[in-house]
Amino acid sequence: MRAPLRSLLLVSLTTLGLAACDKSEGEHGEHGEHGEHGTGDGTGDDSGCAAETRGDEFAIGLSKSGTSIEVSFISSSPAPPIKGDNTWTLELQDLQGQPVVDATIVAIPMMPDHGHGTPVEAEMTALETPGHYEISPVNLFMTGYWEITLEVSLTSGEQDSVMFGFCVE
Repeated sequence: MRAPLRSLLLVSLTTLGLAACDKSEGEHGEHGEHGEHGTGDGTGDDSGCAAETRGDEFAIGLSKSGTSIEVSFISSSPAPPIKGDNTWTLELQDLQGQPVVDATIVAIPMMPDHGHGTPVEAEMTALETPGHYEISPVNLFMTGYWEITLEVSLTSGEQDSVMFGFCVE
């Protein structure tokens, strides 16, 4: 394929939000890993997270609100999140600032550029401090941009969710 046509095709796919993995099924490795694709935006750009403009800049205290809760990072090990297993300590509060106790949190990591998540399911542990929860392992098994949706079930039966986006190296 001629270079100008290939560039046009890549730009078209990227504009549509489509990215193709250039490895065959046999090359994906354990747990369906695609390997390392730089930014994962389909351009072949290997500049890594420096070029990534989506997502959140990690910081202790980073928070997001859903319709009835606010989720904040109390700690992350390692910090910022990296390729591999991560442990997050989160604080959940209602929108009036009161701790949310006895909630259930399900972490769903997803690489939108590749259309896959992770095979490792994170476990949630309620901590002694009301409203504090540990989620581990948050398995981000390859470099690139990840969106981690936290689905929260409250004792009232109400459901809420927040999404954090991080590029990991």
